[in-house]
Amino acid sequence: MAQLKIALVVIVYGKTLQQSLTIQDLLKFKYPLHQLLIVNNGPEAILEHDSCIQDLGQIHQNVTLQNQLQNKPLSWIYNDFIQSYDADYYVLFDDDTEINEQYQDVLFHLKNVDFELPEIRARCDLKPRFPMMNSQLLQHRGEIIEPEKIYSVGSGLIISHRIKEFFKDKNMEIFDSNFAFYGVDTTFFTRINQFIKQGYKFKFSSMTYLNHCLSLTEESLTTWRKNEFIYENVLTLKYYSSSQWSKNLKFIKLVFRKIIKLSFRDAFLIIKVFFKGKHPRCEI
Repeated sequence: MAQLKIALVVIVYGKTLQQSLTIQDLLKFKYPLHQLLIVNNGPEAILEHDSCIQDLGQIHQNVTLQNQLQNKPLSWIYNDFIQSYDADYYVLFDDDTEINEQYQDVLFHLKNVDFELPEIRARCDLKPRFPMMNSQLLQHRGEIIEPEKIYSVGSGLIISHRIKEFFKDKNMEIFDSNFAFYGVDTTFFTRINQFIKQGYKFKFSSMTYLNHCLSLTEESLTTWRKNEFIYENVLTLKYYSSSQWSKNLKFIKLVFRKIIKLSFRDAFLIIKVFFKGKHPRCEI
């Protein structure tokens, strides 16, 4: 049996390749990736002759480094990555995920699966946080039988070539390019759930696990993160509300709550993002 062609992207931000847990584990892989794309989203450039790039090239078939110092939207990176390479499966990673041997074994031996959603454990306490199926934490490993709703995070997500073709036939982007950072993975699953509701059948599995740094549990609420939550909430409201009436009502309530709290800056930001219809980073 021919080895699967696996294309994997790692998005690095604010650290060297030596500091990235994901990159360091890719140096220990038992199997060669067909394509490894490293996207450095800044703020400092990484040199092509970095020792990690050279070492990765000894393990994986094709290693490419892109410096995107403008902090390119994740949705754009994911869409460009999937469209640029021909592979059996596409794998998405942040730079702070631990990749174990079990995950590697499953990845290179997948068969007839559209999505592999690993159990995501927060690195701070190793407690499972995702995937969520039908509003509850998934409790079993293996095939996921006909979920009504399913959600997970992007890091470690495995997507089949069939899903790439499915979205191509629909003339749709796989990831919503109006979102830049927060909400990219959530709206992806929202779209999949909408297709499930329409009667489309997909094959899901959760046969693996990953330890991953989750921003909700392991990072402080900085101004940047607060703004990102606003962008995510407003854009999700705009594009994924159940009806126009519901969208307008929720928008008015959201602005009104900020004004009552005298958070005029947040109220202005909500209005601005709602009417522009995209994350500021996606206006480039």
